[in-house]
Amino acid sequence: MGTGKKEAARRERQGKTGDGMANVRVKGENFYRNAKKVKTLNMYKEGRAQRDAFGNVTKAASYQSREVPNARIEPNRKWFGNTRVISQEALNSFREAVAERASDPYQVLLKTNKLPMSLIRDGQAPNGLKQHEAKVAVEAAPFSDTFGPKAQRKRVKLSVGTLEELAGETEKMHDTYLERLEQAKLLSGTSGETGDNTEQDGELTAAREPVFSKGQSKRIWNELYKVIDSSDVVIHVLDARDPEGTRCRSIEKYIREEAPHKHLIFVLNKCDLVPTGVAVSLSLAFLCFSFPLPWSPNHWNQCHRMSRLLPVHSTALSMEVCLLQLWQIDSARRLGLFLRFEVRLAFVLKALSYRARCVLF
Repeated sequence: MGTGKKEAARRERQGKTGDGMANVRVKGENFYRNAKKVKTLNMYKEGRAQRDAFGNVTKAASYQSREVPNARIEPNRKWFGNTRVISQEALNSFREAVAERASDPYQVLLKTNKLPMSLIRDGQAPNGLKQHEAKVAVEAAPFSDTFGPKAQRKRVKLSVGTLEELAGETEKMHDTYLERLEQAKLLSGTSGETGDNTEQDGELTAAREPVFSKGQSKRIWNELYKVIDSSDVVIHVLDARDPEGTRCRSIEKYIREEAPHKHLIFVLNKCDLVPTGVAVSLSLAFLCFSFPLPWSPNHWNQCHRMSRLLPVHSTALSMEVCLLQLWQIDSARRLGLFLRFEVRLAFVLKALSYRARCVLF
């Protein structure tokens, strides 16, 4: 009677697999206190080291033991394998090849090797770490504490060694300042105005962010950057009557510096409102040197006439050739457009969708 339950319990107990620590108990564990409660009380009581009658530490307190444990680093075969190295001669040849083709807008880099491009483009982009270090150095040692009667430093730390290098660095800084000033004038739209006109109007030049000169908020620019980031080929629609006035230099600089893998193409609109010779000689010949400028004639006569008017050194491509060269890349399937508000978007989309099938933003 009842032997079945005992036998089943015995079989379950014997067949149970464990670590063999089922009968091991913590010191102090009894009927009133379980192991968890005992560990909690021991944590409250431990705070001092245990010493013998002579004052020697027999048991160190928690996290105060000076005994160094035996540490072992796990070996790995990758320590003894070959690493990816490159000689300086090969690196210089890569840099020269990239520098020769970087200025040509009709030659693009389709695929990059496993070589980090930061080694090839070293020195072209400003180093953010060096700029941060310079800012910290200026804040830590201002000009008043470095020069003059209140100078606290005996020797000035300069990045140049001779007086000629200092003069050359000063000229470079001045040229950079003039370029930034000219760019600020172009972004603000006051490049054609003179200083006398501004003084007569009573307007003062104030420090203002260039973004706010184009709109009321940054939301418009954020949406524009979203379109650029999600596109593989970006088309900038210009007005043939004023191509430089409708040209956005900040977007070109952003694509050239932040997204060199994307392709920017110029499209001239309203060419029928200007003479053909003026449109070709001034607009096409000037814009072709910076970015590709495809043109789409409506008739064969117009095509031959435009070909005769184009200069010999210009490499203007047709819409089919320019897009098909970029369409050989598998990932180049998205096309972005940014233009002015008075441009008829339907006509541009119709012309592009007729020439090539792609996703338009």
